Amino acid sequence: MSVAPGSAFAGAFACRPDSPVSGEDRIEIAEAVLAGAWRTLRAAGFHEAEVQALFDQIADRPEDLARRLRKMANATG
Repeated sequence: MSVAPGSAFAGAFACRPDSPVSGEDRIEIAEAVLAGAWRTLRAAGFHEAEVQALFDQIADRPEDLARRLRKMANATG
């Protein structure tokens, strides 16, 4: 995986070019992705309450999100 030096993932992948990602690094990566999603939705014009409601819905039904993400990933290649 190629990681831009200034990206939120750079710290998680430092000193581990070919090593598996640890559990702590996975949490750091997930938090960076979620923070980016939050900022993207807000920048797209969603109100904070709408974004919070979406995140709450995801937290309440993570298996639905996982199924949708797998379906999207499989559709793209």
